[in-house]
Amino acid sequence: MKKTKVISILVVIVMIFSFIGCNDKSNVESLKDGEKRIVKVFVPEGVPSISIAKLIKEKPEVKKNYEVVYETINSTDNLVSKVLNKEADIAIVPSNLPAQAFNKGLDYKICGTVGWGNLYLLSTENVDNISQLKGKEIYNIGRGLTPDIVSRYVMKNNNIDPDNDLTLTYLNGATEIAPAFISGKAKTAIMPEPMITNVLSKKEDAKIGISINDEWKKITDSKYGYPQSTLIVRDELLKDHEKFVMEFMNQINESILWANSNPEQLGEYAEELKMSITKDMAPTVMKRANLNFINIKDCKDEYRNFYKVLEEYDAKSIGGKIPDEAIYFK
Repeated sequence: MKKTKVISILVVIVMIFSFIGCNDKSNVESLKDGEKRIVKVFVPEGVPSISIAKLIKEKPEVKKNYEVVYETINSTDNLVSKVLNKEADIAIVPSNLPAQAFNKGLDYKICGTVGWGNLYLLSTENVDNISQLKGKEIYNIGRGLTPDIVSRYVMKNNNIDPDNDLTLTYLNGATEIAPAFISGKAKTAIMPEPMITNVLSKKEDAKIGISINDEWKKITDSKYGYPQSTLIVRDELLKDHEKFVMEFMNQINESILWANSNPEQLGEYAEELKMSITKDMAPTVMKRANLNFINIKDCKDEYRNFYKVLEEYDAKSIGGKIPDEAIYFK
């Protein structure tokens, strides 16, 4: 009788561990022998693309039977389309886009931050603190877009009313704001990298006065600042191919560490891949690019603060409301 009981208990234990094993998604191998999973990764041209230049150039294997296909997108509208149409398995996107996609019911999760704020105030006048901006005309990219919202937030929290204390002039993008500054039409402007490095090389009397991200950190008591470029992954990939995703995230981190430590070689890769920076520009760009991969579990507060600021200014910028915790990969 005792022997029968022992055998029964052992059978139950084996069944329990078998059940646990079957439901542990991290151990699931979804691909059959000989089956290949194509993973489409989209990234916008600029600092986000150079964050994974090493991966695009060298194409290291992430995991057996997985093929990663990279595509660099020149237009923000095209990138948004890739995400909203669910063409992207993985994408690096402007950090308000995940909230918009989530509020539309799309199945993407935020897995981490690739790049933090790299907006700077550039001027041909003596401006090295925000209080000196009163009464000046400031050029920026796109009213109501992220550069405008975060800049306004920084101004307001430094006792400057953007609408009454400043003259704000908005242009459509880099193709307009850089020429306006270089020609002397704009004396003060807010720009990101790598545009700044390009402009400084052509405008000797210009200098960087203020880091918008540094000011954001002071105001919000944030360790990193505001998230500018975000890594998102489709739910299906996370649920059925979690080991692959975790290894891919490791490779992104390694790529960024390499880019920060090897800017000259990064420049060579960027030139070969026809990206927006040259070998000569790369070392200077990387000093201000603020590339630093942080897993979402370590930077949720930065997103909560960021989305709160965007909602207060214009809820449409995040799709109508602050997304709940389900947007974050756990």
